[in-house]
Amino acid sequence: MKKLIALVLALICVLGLVGCSNGSIKGIDKATEIEVVQYDISSGAEIGTVVLTEEADIKHIVDNINSLKLKKMENTDPTVLEYKLVFCNANNEVIETVSIPANDWLGFDGYFHSITSGELDRAYIAGLFE
Repeated sequence: MKKLIALVLALICVLGLVGCSNGSIKGIDKATEIEVVQYDISSGAEIGTVVLTEEADIKHIVDNINSLKLKKMENTDPTVLEYKLVFCNANNEVIETVSIPANDWLGFDGYFHSITSGELDRAYIAGLFE
């Protein structure tokens, strides 16, 4: 009986750890191209677009985003975007589109997600437009 209880508790612990998610964005690690769109945060107008195809640039952005701990937000106030990242695969199919508003949120899957741990490397993204 004690072994059965220990087994059940161990199973619950393992499933609990597997069930925990950091909210990372699945599939973007397969991107071979990222289209980065910059917006004017005061007007919302598009300022410019950069298309990244260098593996090092793509890896930096993907690793940075996947290092963040995210929490899905149910209700958000309207916000203005600062950047939009469109991740594409080798067949030029869109894997995911990530919206980056001026605050510490990321938008994907139809929801905004707050950054609960880590920091988005906005300086790197901004540097793409210099």
